[in-house]
Amino acid sequence: MEFTVNDFSLDKTLSAGQTFSWEKREDKWVSFIGKPIILKQVGDKIEYYGGSEDEIKKRLGLSDDIISIRAELDKDDFLDKAIEYSGTLRVINDGLWPATLSFILSIQSNIPLILRRISSLSRTYGRESDLDGKTFYSFPNYTEIKEGGLEALKNQKLGFRTKFVLSAAEYFYKHELSESLGTEDLRDRLLDIKGVGEKVLDCILLYGLHDLSAFPMDVWMFRILTKEYNHILNGAKNYKSKRQAMVNYFGKYAGYAQLFIYNYSRLNKIK
Repeated sequence: MEFTVNDFSLDKTLSAGQTFSWEKREDKWVSFIGKPIILKQVGDKIEYYGGSEDEIKKRLGLSDDIISIRAELDKDDFLDKAIEYSGTLRVINDGLWPATLSFILSIQSNIPLILRRISSLSRTYGRESDLDGKTFYSFPNYTEIKEGGLEALKNQKLGFRTKFVLSAAEYFYKHELSESLGTEDLRDRLLDIKGVGEKVLDCILLYGLHDLSAFPMDVWMFRILTKEYNHILNGAKNYKSKRQAMVNYFGKYAGYAQLFIYNYSRLNKIK
């Protein structure tokens, strides 16, 4: 089955460092949260196996009015360059647990290493399934991680992140967490998980809940913002005040500004 997309790049969107629940296999992208999904882009068509069109569009952010979003963000020359380079990306909607685990694993790490860790955890704590003649393992299950315990998790060689992953799995096991709770309630609850600070939280809100006003910042983004938007930061000293300054400037689509700037800067080695 297939559907038509406009002004969208599947490859760029899924390799932009905002999701770790998709794996590239040859010319296809595979995800297994609940059930396996295989995607392939050919021109303006997305071919898909498993899942429904609505489900896939939601996961990929394809319901966002990207033309209006880019127009809303047309604020300065630097962002214009970022949009021109990265404008075919969409903000992912991965869900709470996948985003929480992924960005806990992202702490002091890099994209290839995060992907390897997710793959290893999936083979240990996920479910095996076949689709299109191929074997897939589901995204790591928090119940299995929790029940496996700390000693088993140490075999994954996650370093200091081991206790963070276990804390997250235990928290999700014990609490009912869903987007129906509202952003502020979820923000307070997620901060109870070891390893979830303000930056990881913003990543969860943006890429796990599709809260487009969230604006995650890592060390790389801080450098770019200090160079290009120091007049907007206006002496802000801590993470919260810097984030608020950028959200005030970019507005309700600040998350898209973050994605465009991060992708443009990272791939062009702008520092």
